[in-house]
Amino acid sequence: MVKFAFPLAIKGLVALGLLLSSLALSAATLDGVPDEEVLQERLAEFDAQETLNDQQVIDQQALTAALEAYERLDAIEQQLAELEERVSQAPDALITVERQLNEVDDDDDMPSIEQLSDLPLAALESQQANALTRLQQLQSQLAEVNSQFLTAQTLPERAQQSMAVTLERMETLRREAADREALLGDRQLSALSDPRMIQLRLERAVAEREVALYQRQLSTNGRLRDLAQQRRDLLMQQTDQQEQRLNLLQNVIDRQRRLASEQAIADAAQANPLIAAGHPVVVQAQERNQALSLSLLQASERDNSLLRDNIDAQRQLEHVRQLQRSLNEQIEAIRGSQLLSRILREQRQSLPNVLPRRDLQDEIADLRLKQFDLVRQRDQLRQAEQLARQRLDDADIEPTPALINSLSRLYQSRRELVEELEEVYGRLLSAAVELQLNQQQLLTTTQALRITIDEQLFWVANSRPLDLNWLRQLPTHLRLEWQEGEWRAILPKRWPSLDWGMLSGAPFLAVSLVLIALRRRIKTRLAHLHGQIGRLKSDTQLHTPKAVFLNALLAVPGPLALAGAGTAVGATQSPLAVTLAPALVQLALSWGVIALGRRLLVVNGVAEQHFTWSPVYNARLRGLLAWLGVALVPVIAISTLADNLQTPLAQRPVALGLLALGLLAMSVCLARLILAHVPIFGVRLFRLLLGLAMAAVPIALLGMVAWGYEYTALRLVGRFVATLYLLGLWVVVEATVVRSLAVAARRLAYRRALARRRAQVQEGAEGGLEVVEEPPLDMEQINTQSLRLSKLILLIAFIGLLYLVWADLLSVLGYLDQVSLWENVDGELVDNAMSISDLFSALLVVALTFIMARNLPGLLEVMVLSRLTLKQGSAYAISSLLSYTIVGTGIVSALATLGVSWDKLQWLVAALSVGLGFGLQEIFANFISGLIILFERPIRIGDTITLGNLHGTVSRIRIRATTVTDFDRKEIIIPNKTFVTDQLINWSLSDNVTRVVLTYGVAHGSDLALVHRLLHQAADENARVLTDPEPQVFCMSYGPHSLNFELRIFVNDLLDRLFAAHEVNCRVDALFREAGVRVAFEQMDVWLHRDAGDAVKVETLKPPEAPFSG
Repeated sequence: MVKFAFPLAIKGLVALGLLLSSLALSAATLDGVPDEEVLQERLAEFDAQETLNDQQVIDQQALTAALEAYERLDAIEQQLAELEERVSQAPDALITVERQLNEVDDDDDMPSIEQLSDLPLAALESQQANALTRLQQLQSQLAEVNSQFLTAQTLPERAQQSMAVTLERMETLRREAADREALLGDRQLSALSDPRMIQLRLERAVAEREVALYQRQLSTNGRLRDLAQQRRDLLMQQTDQQEQRLNLLQNVIDRQRRLASEQAIADAAQANPLIAAGHPVVVQAQERNQALSLSLLQASERDNSLLRDNIDAQRQLEHVRQLQRSLNEQIEAIRGSQLLSRILREQRQSLPNVLPRRDLQDEIADLRLKQFDLVRQRDQLRQAEQLARQRLDDADIEPTPALINSLSRLYQSRRELVEELEEVYGRLLSAAVELQLNQQQLLTTTQALRITIDEQLFWVANSRPLDLNWLRQLPTHLRLEWQEGEWRAILPKRWPSLDWGMLSGAPFLAVSLVLIALRRRIKTRLAHLHGQIGRLKSDTQLHTPKAVFLNALLAVPGPLALAGAGTAVGATQSPLAVTLAPALVQLALSWGVIALGRRLLVVNGVAEQHFTWSPVYNARLRGLLAWLGVALVPVIAISTLADNLQTPLAQRPVALGLLALGLLAMSVCLARLILAHVPIFGVRLFRLLLGLAMAAVPIALLGMVAWGYEYTALRLVGRFVATLYLLGLWVVVEATVVRSLAVAARRLAYRRALARRRAQVQEGAEGGLEVVEEPPLDMEQINTQSLRLSKLILLIAFIGLLYLVWADLLSVLGYLDQVSLWENVDGELVDNAMSISDLFSALLVVALTFIMARNLPGLLEVMVLSRLTLKQGSAYAISSLLSYTIVGTGIVSALATLGVSWDKLQWLVAALSVGLGFGLQEIFANFISGLIILFERPIRIGDTITLGNLHGTVSRIRIRATTVTDFDRKEIIIPNKTFVTDQLINWSLSDNVTRVVLTYGVAHGSDLALVHRLLHQAADENARVLTDPEPQVFCMSYGPHSLNFELRIFVNDLLDRLFAAHEVNCRVDALFREAGVRVAFEQMDVWLHRDAGDAVKVETLKPPEAPFSG
């Protein structure tokens, strides 16, 4: 004892010296400072004045702060006094707790069943009630002591951090006091009467006492922590002992109640001769009483069970609430410390695993129904004699006095049983309702606390970074890993002994052996399926799923055996069950996925025969998958093992090195796999970006481990590997769907060809129908609409599965809401500071907007609009408006996510107003005109228009301008404003029918009726000329040289105008030649005048007859 007492005495003297020195320093600081009464009198003088100048207001505030400092000093002194009292009582309390622990260990005071059986039922029930009360008290004390122990664990970090802040504040106060003294000295004022100086000296004294308190807490924390730990152990043992006592009492009470009920029934049977005689009505009534008595016993047992469940739920709820109250304080106190991560993990493990009890709601409903039924029975049993007579009348038995008397007594006993049962059901209902409420509160609080702890664990480093200090300690870590490493758990001498639990792995091994025995038959069936690929009479859509399934059967024997070993190890009670078993199961899953992928890529396998991938490409992918599988072994094994261990990876350098090599190898393999996978990711830029992103993930995880975020990296590794599994599944399923669509398209085309051939045979075609096998399927024959729809469904399913994989980690992203990018602008506090979560959300909205604006309109046009009967250009207008709506909604949503509300956009609106008044006016006008064109639709895609001297077809309508392709195939960009403000001819707006006017001139003297009939005939014979409206022929003028006719015809399409005019003109020329109708030409007479004035006609020149031209 002297050996241990001397160091304790030395530590006590040192602590006492520090305390006395701090008291002396505080007294020196307060030397000459007025006491509280003087300060209150001076403050009252300021309060009595009606008006105060600026200096007086400052002095009044300083005096108020000085009085508050006095209050804080008193509080600190009280805390120090309480601490000293606890420290002084700690040795005696520790001795008392140790003695009580020894007494609990040696306590044989637990009564036996024989001793309790001799006690009456009332005494047992009294002891049970006292035991329940004592258990509840012990559980409440245990929750409080757990909180004290946790506070003592985190006190060093909290005290050191608070002490650093306080010392910094003391230095600031010292400088301010020195500056104030210099200022007062210049003004020749007394420092003891200056309110500001008084405030500074008092606040400095408060800081000094706070430092003294922290120092004292640090010096005494070890003893108080040991005391709290000993109390916790004592309370845990007392709680266990009290629970054992309660179980024993409950068993004895249940047995005595059952015996008492059986004895009462037996006594009633002996006292009633009719029961002994076996009268059916009386025996039936007695059996009913026995059933009620049994129900009463069961209800009492259930009541006690619910009562104990309530106590346990309340204890857990109080424990969780205490953790919740202390969590924020611990996070703020020891943020950045490795202790925080360890404490959070311990708290997470201590959280109760609460499952929602769905049976309580049904039980509550049943209890209410039973209560209602008991009330009805009790009312019926009020008139026992009348009920007995009625029962005998219903049974057609003569009511004798003996029968009525026996039944009346039985009904009276039944009424007592019903009343007791009703009372017990009432207690049972209250207990069930209370338990349901406690369970709901416990479930909600536990879930919220678990989410908070997960957030903190995910974003807090749980080990030191791998720096130079770690390199210096590397030999020590290597020696410890060799001597105490977890790898020693797999040595044969530590293997668990064989037990019956290991048989749980036998089914996996049995299935593996069966698949190995059937391997030859599976390969034969697989070869038969491959031989039918590409043949229309035998190939079906189920061939590929069957082939994939058969390849899976060939790939899983080894993984199944490994999974069976993991299951067998996990069924034991050895340490391997916690560490090695999950790793074996995860390795088996990885092995199975890689083996299946390699089986699909074999020569003449599914990838080559079904998906038509090239053999060279398949061989390359097969080799990369093999290397990826090798890289996954250390990554999966070490990440799974380390997740269940308390030792950081930084202290296990060999395991850390293997994990780093595996992650680096994964990075290289993933990059090469993604870049090589041409059939799925077609665009080279997209493949490059995706490959770099996938390759960067393992490197980022390795960087997180090196930086100390080991817990975060290990949690992400499992999800990332699962994501790789899903990506591989998506590739296989998509390729299978594409081939299925190709098979369906080819079979549909083949059936249509057969139908056409049969039609030809039925029409008398020569020859028979010969079916010829067509070449292998061409993947480009797939229907575009079905392919897009299938890929959309697959994408939605993939996103859903991806959400299931990452769902439990999505809650930790809520921590990003607490990380603000900025909190003040130009010295002004921002109400809603933008966080990293807001920034990521805005970027996600922008990305989704871009993707939807590019793909959704096209998908809508292919899947919906193409199936509808719409006018020309309607589909384009709908798609364009949808794109604008998506972009506008995305911009507004992104700005709202960033906290940019409309009231903060006033500067932007003002700038736009000025810009619209000058340079942006035309652009804005064209934008509005574009919207008018899309809504009002004066022009549409494909319309033929005339705008001034421009003729052409509308090919594209954009937000600023419209593209028109003229008849020379030149693209002309016209601002949208022109179509709204200028005169426009749309030849195909509402009716495509247009009129063509052809003019003809015939010579004087021609038969006008013949000409009229021939022009009608030429128009009627042309197929492009419409009959409704019918062609019209008019003799328009009687000219000096010809008789002018007009042929007015109507065509159905604008493209028919030129062709119809050409064809009609040619036909009119032929008809005029046949009928001898001469086309008039202009005639010229030349007269020569002599000098004498005589006019002589020399000759009339007539050109030769020329062929007709319209």
